[in-house]
Amino acid sequence: MPSTELAGRVAGSWRQLPQPARRVRVGLSGGLDSTVLLHLLASLRQTLPLQLSAAHVQHGLVAGSAAWADDCRRLCDGLGVPLVVSAVQVDRHHPGGLEAAARDARRKALAALGDEVLALAHHRDDQAETVLFRAIRGAGVRGAGGMRPVVAAGPGPLVWRPLLDVPRSALLAYARAHCLAWVDDPSNADSGYSRNFLRNEVLPLVESRFPGAAARLARMGRLCGEAAGMLDELAALDLTALRLPGSQRLGREATLRLSSARLRNLLRFMLLEAGEAMPDEDRLREIERQLCSPGAADGLCLPIGKSALCVYREAWWLAPARHDAALISLAWSLEPSVRWAGGVVEWRGGGCARGRGVRAAPAGRGREDAPARRWPVPVPQEFAAGGRRAALAAGRPAAVVGGWPVGVDRRGRCGGGVPLPPGGVGGGAELVGAGRLSD
Repeated sequence: MPSTELAGRVAGSWRQLPQPARRVRVGLSGGLDSTVLLHLLASLRQTLPLQLSAAHVQHGLVAGSAAWADDCRRLCDGLGVPLVVSAVQVDRHHPGGLEAAARDARRKALAALGDEVLALAHHRDDQAETVLFRAIRGAGVRGAGGMRPVVAAGPGPLVWRPLLDVPRSALLAYARAHCLAWVDDPSNADSGYSRNFLRNEVLPLVESRFPGAAARLARMGRLCGEAAGMLDELAALDLTALRLPGSQRLGREATLRLSSARLRNLLRFMLLEAGEAMPDEDRLREIERQLCSPGAADGLCLPIGKSALCVYREAWWLAPARHDAALISLAWSLEPSVRWAGGVVEWRGGGCARGRGVRAAPAGRGREDAPARRWPVPVPQEFAAGGRRAALAAGRPAAVVGGWPVGVDRRGRCGGGVPLPPGGVGGGAELVGAGRLSD
């Protein structure tokens, strides 16, 4: 692909952005892809009204990577482009692994810079890798859609990927034609990482047997992205149709008339709009089951990340979760001190149990505005010797006493129709907090 054609593609992509974009910052790793993108945009400043800058994020995961910032500075100085260098701490216990943790840390650091547009150098081969990786993990059409060329990320910058339909070979040819220097990240050669394994081992093998496979995978991703966009449009229509008059809440009776697939599509849309990570299929079906269960109308507050699915009578809605009343399960086998519901429960000798900072909502029928309060509950002397394992759940109108479930009424008193433990309640000790025993 000639350099002029590549520059023309980038310029055409810029003109199609959904909003005027003058302040554009390139996420610059110093590698081939971002180096080419920065050089292309710098060359287009004569024809496009760009205020161009760059940002380099140091994550410190690769030995010698601190020197990459110097390479980025030399490149930016030569092009007359301002550069910001940010250091981040990567969560090594990230549930998605080290690769996902590094991506999240970079994304947050770049988004925090407050630019109108963040330009990223993902190309067609990256897209094929992403589509294949997500397909292997069983993603639906939204996940199989891969990366989108333009993403409006809420209050952050608009994310722009102008090279998403360009093969890496074209970027390499451009870099050589313009005598560009770039950094080679040695960790990219480590096929112990899942994405590197696909990039280094699987995709070249597939391409050798099926020439053009990477391009077709990227095309499939684009088509899946279009299908996901239409599903979002359907969900937005459903959201409007289900909204109760004069309220942001949704009518449950009308919701239950939706097909199961259509309701799950609406739930996905609402969770994405709330900024939540998408739950897997089993979790999503469980959310649907609880929403549709006959008892949900009596009151349901189901935490999902930082949000909560709430049901009360004929209305349901998604609201910010109250973490002091969130459903938090805890397996306990007489450890002396355990963290639970945002606080600490200490189990002391003689059956004495006291909580510090443990809070839970009273029997609030699942309302999101149920106030938090402390519940003192007597604990029998045999509590510390029972050896039972109790799963406590904050925000439920019950308490665990001696390893047995004890109902708690709105005034915080024991009883509520749930059997008391054998021998009654005594001992004079207190457990501050609410919970529910599960077998």
